[in-house]
Amino acid sequence: MITLTVALPAAGLLPATEFDYALSDGGRSVVAHGRAALALLPAAASLVLVVPARCLSWHTAKLPPVAASRLRLALDGILEDRLLDEPANLALAVGPQRTAQGDALVAVCDKAWLRSVLEFFERAKRPATRVVPQFAPTADALAPRRLVVSGTPDAPELAVIDAHCVLTGPLVMAVALQGAGPHEEAGTTLFADPAVAELAEQALVLPATILPPAQWLAQSGETRWELAQFDLAISSSGRVARRWAQAWTEFARAPAWRPVRWGLVLLLLANLAGLNAWAWRQDAAVQGRQQQVKGLLSQTFPKVKTIVDAPLQMERELARLRQSSGAQSGRDLEVMLGAVGAALPVGSNASMVEYGPGELALRGLALNSAQLELVRNKLTGQAYTARLDGDRLLVRAEASK
Repeated sequence: MITLTVALPAAGLLPATEFDYALSDGGRSVVAHGRAALALLPAAASLVLVVPARCLSWHTAKLPPVAASRLRLALDGILEDRLLDEPANLALAVGPQRTAQGDALVAVCDKAWLRSVLEFFERAKRPATRVVPQFAPTADALAPRRLVVSGTPDAPELAVIDAHCVLTGPLVMAVALQGAGPHEEAGTTLFADPAVAELAEQALVLPATILPPAQWLAQSGETRWELAQFDLAISSSGRVARRWAQAWTEFARAPAWRPVRWGLVLLLLANLAGLNAWAWRQDAAVQGRQQQVKGLLSQTFPKVKTIVDAPLQMERELARLRQSSGAQSGRDLEVMLGAVGAALPVGSNASMVEYGPGELALRGLALNSAQLELVRNKLTGQAYTARLDGDRLLVRAEASK
């Protein structure tokens, strides 16, 4: 598989930014290298982005036994006192190795910068496959320290790599970082770009192993580290979330979208005004109907002076009127018995009848399901409901009857 490894600049990215790159065939064998703008980078099956060493800081943390979804929150609490910025503003990445005691290395860099880098390549339809550090700690306390000198003769840079961290700075700080004198006894190894190899040997008093920048770049892509973790994780869901966030940020802030934003605000206000007007009309219609019912009650029963619940009060007045005139209603015993008798199958006799206002209970009918359904249908047409309650047939008059 062809892998394109790209060295990121520490500054912001622009369309004209040029990148150092190395094209490898899946191992450390470099098949092509050079420097080109994003649009001119060669095609490859995977794209590995290399973060400069000076953009990273390294910390050792004892990882608590928590779920993966809560690990980031736990790391914020563990490293808060050791970070120079708020944890929310930083991207944290847990190393691939842990000790038996649960200790692990954590790489830290600016989250806004790393997010902008990922979005920059995604907008160009070149999404990153991995994000790795330029140099990573050896994670082996017994491994010898490594020194790497790179850059140009005018500005050579030194990276000191040991088991716990990577320190970077100008080569002129070599004495301060390493101490004076040769380091052969400690097993320290020195690697250098061809352009600065002689300067490195003179400053560090060590023989240098020449390693071209393209080879270093390809080797950086082979590390097991992954710097894009947690909310910056490189996955289909992570990319979709970042694209939505990017689109929302552009829509909310870009001047080109200002007319659309104002249009949406005006549309929302118009809809709110329309909903309020519709609600006012509905409320007015309901109040109008209530007044009509109250007026009908007052006209029909002038003795009712105080109206609280017009429909209920009208039903009560009608019941009193029927009672005083001797007229029967559908809730009276005689009327209900007549309706039930007409609905029951021929030959059905009840052994007991219980009556309450608007409710009739008959025992001993022994109706099957077909007969019960037939009785229900007949009674429904006369504004009654019927159901079995154990061995009783319960018949009730509807409230409006």
